[in-house]
Amino acid sequence: MNANARNAKRRTGRPAFVLAGCLLYACAGCSKGPDLQPVATIEQIMETTVEPVSNAVFDAAVWENGVQVGGPKTPDDWKMVQANALMLAETTNLLLMNGRAKDQFGWRIRTQALRDAALKAASAAEARNTEAIFNAGSEIYQACTGCHLQYIPNLNAPPADSRASAPAPGAQASR
Repeated sequence: MNANARNAKRRTGRPAFVLAGCLLYACAGCSKGPDLQPVATIEQIMETTVEPVSNAVFDAAVWENGVQVGGPKTPDDWKMVQANALMLAETTNLLLMNGRAKDQFGWRIRTQALRDAALKAASAAEARNTEAIFNAGSEIYQACTGCHLQYIPNLNAPPADSRASAPAPGAQASR
C-alpha cells in the first residue's frame, strides 16, 4: 500500500472515530437526566397519595356477605378506578427517588410489588373486571402490609403512654 492510500485510509477513519466519540459524549450527557430532589417526606406521600388512591381501588371491589356493594357503574367510574391505580403505580417512582429508599434491597422489591399490583388493578379497570380488581387490591394490600411490617413494625401498636396511664383491670381510676 502506498503512502497516499494509507493517508486516505487514516483520513476516512478519523471522522468516524470522532463521530463515535461525539455520540458517546452526547449519550452520556443525556442519560444522566435532571437532578431530582425529594420535596415531600415518605409519610406525606403515603397520606396524600398512596392512601387515597389505594382506597379508591379497594372501594371498586367490595363484597358483603357474598354480594358486591358499590363499585364502578359508569364508564367514567371505571376510568377513575383506572386513573387511581395508575397514580398508585406512578407514586412508586417517588418512593424510589434517591434519598427515600430505606435500604437498597427490600425497599425496592416491596415497592416493585406495589407497582406490579397497581398496574394489574389498572388493567382490570380497563377491562371492567371487578374480580380482577379485587385480586389486584389484595396484592396491593399485601405489598403495603409487608412494607409496613418491615419498616414500621409498631404502626398498629397502641401508644406506649396510653397503656401506662390506663388503670389495671378492676382497679378504680384516681380522681
